[in-house]
Amino acid sequence: MGSIATLKNVTKGLTGAVIAKRAIDWANPVTGAASAPLETMAFVDSFGPSLMPHSSMHQGAIAGMSVLAARGVTAIVEGATGTIVNDGDPLSHRLLMRTFVGGVGYSFEQLPVRDGETLARSGARTAGRVVKSASIGGAIFDLGNAARDRYPASSMVRPALMSVAALAGVLLWSRDRLEKRKAEQQRWPIPQPNELAPAVATGFAVASVGMAGTRAFQATRGAWMNYFGDTPSRRLLGRAVNTAMWAGGLTSLYNTGVGYIGRGNERVEAGYSVAPTSPLMSGSPGSISSFADLGQQGRRFVTDVLTPEYIDETMDEQGAEHPIRVFIGYNSEPLYPSGRAEMALDELERTGAFERDYLLLVSPTGTGWIDQTMIESAELFTRGNIASVCIQYGKFPSFLSLQKVALGRSQFRLLLWGVKQRLSGRPPAERPKVLVFGESLGAWTSSDVVMHNGMAGFDHYGIDKALWAGLPWMAKWSKSGMGRGSSELVPAGTVGVFDQPEQLMDLTAEERSALRVVILDHDNDPIAVMGPDLLIREPEWLKGERGRGVPDDMDWTPIVTGIQVMIDAANAMVTVPGHFGSFGHDYRKDMARMVYFGLDLPSSTEEQVVAVEEALIALELDRAERISAAKEEQAPAPPSRVVAGERIAGGVPLAGDRTSGAQWLRSLAKTTGTPEGDVQ
Repeated sequence: MGSIATLKNVTKGLTGAVIAKRAIDWANPVTGAASAPLETMAFVDSFGPSLMPHSSMHQGAIAGMSVLAARGVTAIVEGATGTIVNDGDPLSHRLLMRTFVGGVGYSFEQLPVRDGETLARSGARTAGRVVKSASIGGAIFDLGNAARDRYPASSMVRPALMSVAALAGVLLWSRDRLEKRKAEQQRWPIPQPNELAPAVATGFAVASVGMAGTRAFQATRGAWMNYFGDTPSRRLLGRAVNTAMWAGGLTSLYNTGVGYIGRGNERVEAGYSVAPTSPLMSGSPGSISSFADLGQQGRRFVTDVLTPEYIDETMDEQGAEHPIRVFIGYNSEPLYPSGRAEMALDELERTGAFERDYLLLVSPTGTGWIDQTMIESAELFTRGNIASVCIQYGKFPSFLSLQKVALGRSQFRLLLWGVKQRLSGRPPAERPKVLVFGESLGAWTSSDVVMHNGMAGFDHYGIDKALWAGLPWMAKWSKSGMGRGSSELVPAGTVGVFDQPEQLMDLTAEERSALRVVILDHDNDPIAVMGPDLLIREPEWLKGERGRGVPDDMDWTPIVTGIQVMIDAANAMVTVPGHFGSFGHDYRKDMARMVYFGLDLPSSTEEQVVAVEEALIALELDRAERISAAKEEQAPAPPSRVVAGERIAGGVPLAGDRTSGAQWLRSLAKTTGTPEGDVQ
């Protein structure tokens, strides 16, 4: 009965007219709340141009998160303003105090921009801009309320018309920005419909979920503080307990979701279910890295190796060798980095990799994925005289594997050092050229090994050349990192950053030969420019002349631009098999020429380079069919299982549609029952 009485008290006076009036006031995008003006501007700005095309869902997600950010910023500014302004103060006093707060913000906004300035200075300037904007929004809200109180409406018609007119204006403005954005964006082979109505609906849903989560957090915080008591120390304890509870719950939810996604590593694809028979492959008979433990990406890697026959046919030559591919899967045992590095080194010894002219050390992305166009280009241009090795350090998409960067870096460092030790006993003339490759998160993990040493690190580990594609901004060797590097660590002419291979090809042969590091970063690759500072500092790539694919009308807005580029990063990785692009995070179209000219591989004619590019497309189309095939016999045979145009049998196929997971889990499952020997 008590709860019913409480409910009656809460709903007392909430007639239909009162509810309608509150809804009309709430819907006004200018005077609905103190945060409404800033939320409206953030919403409209979210429809502006950015680096990648968006679907309606992605566009709505950006709009919703931008509105939430604007509401959060205004809440902070309103909280500060509330310490010097009371609700009952005259309008003149409220406007005066808002002018004071806005003036403080404006003074910080006017901080001069300096070359190489600290993030703290940039943050102070941006904070001033945001405080000023929030203060102006609050003043507009106060003026709207004052006008409404001074000239009260006799009915709901006038407020309703004003809210509808304001909403219509905002939507029309947003639609115009959206249409301009769509006209400026490069088209994708995959349609990306982006319409206003579904985008607005998605944005409303995202903002609603965010507000509901905020209110739930505040409600549980209040409950915990009431439970512990009213003293400052007890209230602080209640806040800490509430924060820990939410952090633990969200962490568990995240880990559950990530774990489910990571199960794809154990999935057995019909087209990649047959183990290789060549002893030059991991997963073959005699290999210490079993085919089942290679994981989904590892099985693709060793299966799709090229053959001497395929290389000879493509290059129109004779005498190619059979490439070597070594892969150590995430499920392999031992678990520790040095153990997996030793496994890779033992596999290199077993396959005779150190006898080859080229040794390619690859760091994969978060799932263990390796850009096959790079590996296949290297195998074709070296005429098969190459061994490639990779150690998997995660089984989740890269954006969920940032916590694995340290593990990937550690494993790659141990692999580099082990290779150097094994080559140190050979005469220099008999050592292979050591090449390093990484794309996306793989570029980050492999480049971080020498992040503090520059070219001295290359000499220390015996690296001849490195090719990094789609190098994330947060990696120390990225564009931002290179800009801060000293000439002592990175001598002039040893590092080159390129948007497309034509820029590399324009260099002289001597200049290309002097390059130790070749970085391929598209100007409009959001992963190559995305960093936390984008939320509070205008990047150099949006100043002055724009790079290829960067819209001329793209402007920097605090927080909003950072959210846009974050969503752009997800869209940048969408690719279509066989449809090679040089756009965003798709580097397949550039890869053949970057590998050939960047790694200084054996001489090839222009006709042979073109033949390699055509072969890469054909190989990827076949690979896509193998990945999607329902049965092994329905999938196109990989080059390793084709002799004289005929399909040949492979090794022992895997049973079932999933492997049994990590070796250490299987070992635990077997360790049951009474142990042998005496029980003490």
